[in-house]
Amino acid sequence: MKAAILREFGPPEVLRYEDVPDPVPGAGQVVVRVHATTVNRVLNCGVRAGTQMQRKPILPLVLGVDPSGEVVAQGPAVDGVTMPPVGSRVSVLSRAGPGEKGMLGVNRWGGDAELVVAHATMCFPIADGLDYHQASVVIRHCPTAFHLMYTMGKVKAEDWVLVMGCSGGLGSIGVQIAKMAGAKVIGAAGSADRAQIGKDLGADFVVNYGEQDLTEEILRITDGHGVDLVYDNIANPKTFPKAFAAMAHDSRLVTAGAHGGPIVPLDCFKLYDSKITIMGSAGSTMENVRQALDAAGRGKIRVNIEKVFPLSRIREAHRLIESGAVPGKVILDPTLG
Repeated sequence: MKAAILREFGPPEVLRYEDVPDPVPGAGQVVVRVHATTVNRVLNCGVRAGTQMQRKPILPLVLGVDPSGEVVAQGPAVDGVTMPPVGSRVSVLSRAGPGEKGMLGVNRWGGDAELVVAHATMCFPIADGLDYHQASVVIRHCPTAFHLMYTMGKVKAEDWVLVMGCSGGLGSIGVQIAKMAGAKVIGAAGSADRAQIGKDLGADFVVNYGEQDLTEEILRITDGHGVDLVYDNIANPKTFPKAFAAMAHDSRLVTAGAHGGPIVPLDCFKLYDSKITIMGSAGSTMENVRQALDAAGRGKIRVNIEKVFPLSRIREAHRLIESGAVPGKVILDPTLG
């Protein structure tokens, strides 16, 4: 099979599009013919560049944490494990299944290849209304978004919710699921066009913090109340304190990202005086996965895909993400070459 191999850390040029042996499934595993993976700023570009060594990536490595595709082979059956049928369409969750170690695409070979091995318990059926490209965005971002917004943030109807980076992968999902809960949503982004994406996805109000004062605009929009929940995945040292200053009494801040920082100023007086709770988590529960797939399957979530590349052009895809020039997701499709 063809795969994009990482044998050393560095710029996009270290990625090699090569022939490697086809993978063989073990007990309880399947082989998936990959039709899509996303290119993620941290888990793809950061791992490749060597800036995510705390994740202990193992070289040589095939990146790709969120493959979607068609099951083409099964390993030996295991009692109690339901094997997805050959021919079925599935998305693969990046966490390890029984007998596996580490994260897919970081500690073991991932989906930036024509074929990938995955444990059956980490394969989830793709709804008829989603194509492979959309499905990879859903499995990558939606479970985490549900975990942040519902499990941790306890969002409820009539909450004022601020979604930072409202045009990005995680932010755009956050806007939509906050609206599903009946919240009043403010989307924030660094340019007018990116703020408009948040508006188009359902945000009641948007703030272009590239031109507007984020704190002042939030307090104006909420008539001085502030926001009850801040949903962040950027940790920008300039905008984080602005959002924090506009938080209401007994409010919550949830976060699952830090590519804009990771170090930010924190007003500890505001923290204790307003009784603010700050929570961080990069994971999700299986219930969050089911919530996300159900919502996407019912057409309740739209994903923003900017560009699709053949796997052979993975270097170009990484450069595009690192440029910061695109608000939507970038997809690699090995079936295109």
